[in-house]
Amino acid sequence: MTNSYGLLNKKTGAPLRAIVIVDKKGIVQFSKEYPPGSIPDPSSILKLLAAF
Repeated sequence: MTNSYGLLNKKTGAPLRAIVIVDKKGIVQFSKEYPPGSIPDPSSILKLLAAF
């Protein structure tokens, strides 16, 4: 999955921290990468989801 969405750190082989929202048709509607060690704000993610 991480490779398919371009979210794989090629140097370390580890996935990048990201939020990806995919609709029922399989189309990516939102994608955002976050720095290592950061924690995305849950309320902002819930607002994004509510828009769909």
